[in-house]
Amino acid sequence: MEQKNKLSLAVQIFIALILAVIVGLLMQSHADFANDYIKPFGTIFLNLIKFIVCPIVLFSIMSGVVSMKDIKKVGSIGGMTVAYYLVTTAFAITIGLVFGNVFKGAFPALSTTNLSYEAAAPTSFMDTIVNIFPSNFVKPLLDANMLQIIVMALLLGFAVILIADVAPDANERIINDINDLSNVFMRVMEMILKLSPVGVFCLLCPVVAKNGPMILGSLAMVLLTAYICYIVHAVLVYSLTVRFIANISPVHFFKKMAPAMMFAFSSASSVGTLPLNLECVTNLGASKEVSSFVLPLGATINMDGTAKSVPPALLVV
Repeated sequence: MEQKNKLSLAVQIFIALILAVIVGLLMQSHADFANDYIKPFGTIFLNLIKFIVCPIVLFSIMSGVVSMKDIKKVGSIGGMTVAYYLVTTAFAITIGLVFGNVFKGAFPALSTTNLSYEAAAPTSFMDTIVNIFPSNFVKPLLDANMLQIIVMALLLGFAVILIADVAPDANERIINDINDLSNVFMRVMEMILKLSPVGVFCLLCPVVAKNGPMILGSLAMVLLTAYICYIVHAVLVYSLTVRFIANISPVHFFKKMAPAMMFAFSSASSVGTLPLNLECVTNLGASKEVSSFVLPLGATINMDGTAKSVPPALLVV
């Protein structure tokens, strides 16, 4: 007998989302139970994700850098990547501002609420630059400071490339070790990601149980505005990008990326979604040497979702 096809991870996560909302609404009178006995399992899942993210970022970037075997090539790809991220972020901010102003004009009552926002003390540009570079080898891993981990990975990867001229045998051994460690952490990631539906359910269910329909209604206009921005950005920017630059059907792209998008939606964590994102782009046929370098960088500096959602949220406050 042929084995029945299992549900894809995207479908499993979607089912978990629906069940979490339904069960959460049914448990409104037992919100404390959901918070005390269901949420901890979601926290365990997030802890496992956080545990694996740092070594994956470190070794996947190192693996991508050493596989290119050319510092100039790394610089070229890195430059194009940062430029692309800046362009998409600019589009995201523009879309957010446009729709935020449109919805504010359509619903003027939204601008008179008791909500307030106090901006944090700004960090100077030079302090931001200084904080990118680590002063300790272990601390960035302990603090999950992704920018510093990326710098560490780049420096170590460049060093491995440079010793090829003086010690080619050692270079090959180190490259093999880096690739082996990267594969080991990827395998751990695969095991953890199989728990995604359970983790998503346990994270979302207590939130719905505690807040009930209010979570869907009190900020409905802000959420509606933000998600309209997300859809417009995906349809215009990402669809056009994958069609004309990658020559991939947008429908095929979004279908393959669905597990990562759903997990990002439920966890609200770009870095936490990184392992699943790497798996999705691999299934799309992306080069490992490029994706292992580009995606960790994007998870840290390419916050298009935040860029789109902040303007609507601030305009209705």
